[in-house]
Amino acid sequence: MALLLILGPAAQAQEYRLEDGQWIQQTQPDPNTPEGEIHAIRALLAAGQAKKAIKQADAFIENRPNHPLLPEAYLLRGDAKAGRKDYYQALYDYEYVIRVFSGTDHYLTAVEREYEIARLFAAGMKRKLWGIRMVPADDEAEEIFIRIQERLPGSALGEKASMDLADFYFDRADMKMAAEAYDLFLLNYPRSAMRERALLRLIESSLATFKGPRFDSTGLLEAAERIRDFQAEFPAAANRIGAAALLVRVEESLALKALLDAQWFEQRGRHVGAAYSYRRIVTDHPDTDAARQALERLAAMNPMIVNEITQPAPSPEPEQTLELDAPAADPDAAPSGDTPILEPSP
Repeated sequence: MALLLILGPAAQAQEYRLEDGQWIQQTQPDPNTPEGEIHAIRALLAAGQAKKAIKQADAFIENRPNHPLLPEAYLLRGDAKAGRKDYYQALYDYEYVIRVFSGTDHYLTAVEREYEIARLFAAGMKRKLWGIRMVPADDEAEEIFIRIQERLPGSALGEKASMDLADFYFDRADMKMAAEAYDLFLLNYPRSAMRERALLRLIESSLATFKGPRFDSTGLLEAAERIRDFQAEFPAAANRIGAAALLVRVEESLALKALLDAQWFEQRGRHVGAAYSYRRIVTDHPDTDAARQALERLAAMNPMIVNEITQPAPSPEPEQTLELDAPAADPDAAPSGDTPILEPSP
């Protein structure tokens, strides 16, 4: 494998390649050729002269609109803008490469550059507005993470963008969107090395969507299902986080929610619906405090119902065998060897 060595100031850098144990100086492209112009822009970037690099890239793009090196010029100009922390403007150049030069090797590079900027925006980096004001760039980060998944589905970069998008929602306490994003991640990348983390975050965000027993319990039901999945897939981690105790708390919350619903029926005189709801609590959540209260209400409404619920079901009676009468003998049938033959009386 050849190694590359660059010596001297970046603007006049001399490149050497290690071949057969010797460093051989590489021929520099003619600065008056398109290749030489691109090389000069790279050298300016390496020297930290981003402003000059932008100017030379502008000139290349304007003067050579149909040259094969045009996508690289856009990439270099985007890199130069990013080097000046003008990330939002850099996105325009990267996006142009993605949209116009999708069939080139520069496509993936541009998508990777956008991903890195999205991570910066998601971490709190602000963008310039009208060149003077810094504003949050949350919307841009969200949009880029989504686009990367659309452009590179099933890829390693798409996987990272999917997880970053879910974390983006989670960090901003948008638990409904976080739960959807983690669920989508698990669906699209079922064998991911980040599956354990995603499943745990999905449980946390689902639980957080439950606002209390007087509100919708969908989040609790989903959390209970995912906790059981987590216990089955990652038993050691489940014990570490106390998944069994967490399930008990979820069960208590679901039972309390059902109890309030049953009480609502009873308060409005809808006793049939109330009795049915109380019975469901006792049946579905037998070991909860809500089940005890449900039994008390059922006893006040109709003690017979409580006896019916609490008494063990009778054991099934043994099957009885019906004895059938033996069929009448056929008078025309030939007698068997065990049947005595009666002689007719004279």
